[in-house]
Formats: sequence, C-alpha cells, structure tokens
Amino acid sequence: MSSTDSRLTMTPAGRRPTAADLVTVDSRSCSPFSTVLEAALVFRDEDCGTLPVLDAGKLIGVVTDRDIALGVPEYPDLAARPVSDVMSRDVAEIRPDEPLDAIEARLARERVRNLVVIDSDGRMVGVIAWCDLIKHLQDGRLISVIAP
Repeated sequence: MSSTDSRLTMTPAGRRPTAADLVTVDSRSCSPFSTVLEAALVFRDEDCGTLPVLDAGKLIGVVTDRDIALGVPEYPDLAARPVSDVMSRDVAEIRPDEPLDAIEARLARERVRNLVVIDSDGRMVGVIAWCDLIKHLQDGRLISVIAP
C-alpha cells in the first residue's frame, strides 16, 4: 500500500495516523501474580478481553478472555491461579511510530484482536484494538484486518 492511499484518513495535523495516534494509553494491565479472577473482573468492569501482563514495567505476556476459557478444563481452581499460568507469552507488539497500514497488516498477519504498543525502552505505552481502526479505515479495508 502506498503512503498516498486516499482511503486512509489524516490526523488533524494533516499527516497519516500512527500507532501513537490510535493507542489507548490508559489501558489496564496486571502482574503475573494477579489471579485469574482479578483479570476476569477487569474484563467485566472495563468491557475488554485482553490485559497486558507486566513485570517491573516490562511486558511479559497478555491474558485474554479466551486464555481463561481454555484454562477451565485444565485447572479446577482456575479463579485462584495466577494469570501467568494461562497467559500468552507470544505478544503482538508494535512501536508508536508505526503507520496505520503497518498496524492493519500486523493485525491481519498475526490474527489477533489487539496490539500492544511498546516504546524504545521496552515499556508498554498502551493497547490498540482492531476496532480502534474503524474510523481510520474506509472502503471495506477493515474486513482485511478482521477476516484476512
């Protein structure tokens, strides 16, 4: 995709959006020692399905509502277990300066619903959900993200 694609929106400053423009910076997170029940309560209270897992401020994984659902048959005491028992360690990350087309491509390639934005020091900036792209992608391009 070219950087002059007319199907992309522009920021108020007149440039193409980047991850820094789309990221939710006040994203909730948890520690690897948080319980699965605590994560589930955040999912309920914040209406989300993904929580970055941070250890000393560094991203070490994500726990999703799907991770918890898949953990039910494996752990009878799942609610009391730490999220580190069920979290995904392979995290789809992106840098704040990545352009919209790179975000779109990464979501489609990784087949994930969220990307964690990581700064140059390896610290979490926030999370971009696929639905954050809706107002920036036009002409059906969102379909290529959610159904590659």
